[in-house]
Amino acid sequence: MKPYRLNALIAGVLYFLGSAFGVGSSIAGGEVVSSIVTNKPLSGLELLDLVAANSSQITGASFLILLMGISLVAMTVFLYPIFRKDSKELAAGMLLFRGALEGTYYLISTLGFLTLVLLGNEYAATGSDSAALRAMGNVLYHFQPILGSVGTIVFLIGATCLYISFYRTRLIPRWLSVWGLIGVVPYMAYALLHFFHIDNGFVFYLQMVLAPQEMVMALWLIIKGFNSGAIIKLMTEN
Repeated sequence: MKPYRLNALIAGVLYFLGSAFGVGSSIAGGEVVSSIVTNKPLSGLELLDLVAANSSQITGASFLILLMGISLVAMTVFLYPIFRKDSKELAAGMLLFRGALEGTYYLISTLGFLTLVLLGNEYAATGSDSAALRAMGNVLYHFQPILGSVGTIVFLIGATCLYISFYRTRLIPRWLSVWGLIGVVPYMAYALLHFFHIDNGFVFYLQMVLAPQEMVMALWLIIKGFNSGAIIKLMTEN
């Protein structure tokens, strides 16, 4: 077996699974979760009634978000031993931002949705027109897009470290690394515009440059693995 072939395979599988879990969560979560993912807030509806009616869907989506976080955090663990042979700083940056901090973002998001479900069920069970519960529900609902903006910025910093490391080491074709670095720019614009509530409805599509790159990269790692010559060069220089 090629050196570090298993690392490349597992990293690619985890990358693919993380993305699949993310897409699945937006589909399984129903109207509430998809409205947050697509940046189209619900209006004119009794939010907690809708949450209670879709509590199973939201809970399922929360579990997929958690699995997404676990997969993507674990992915960095399998890339770190190779990247650190080139640059300990870049490898640590990937591990910190794409690992620990991004994982924390997914954990908080999961807990936020589960808390929203608890509020919805409590609201439906008591049958009371509680202004306090409605206010808490609205805060938790609108907290998720804000958290998403912060999480995206963290993700992009880690992604930049990852793509620079891939570019420097030539473990994958450089055109794939350059595609990732280019995709970071509009994606960061999306995150910042969304963070400052500047969204004209088309901002969401700024993510579309990077999204297919990540899938292509995942498949490349699964099918082709790392460049053997690049691996040998890293091992002989360190």
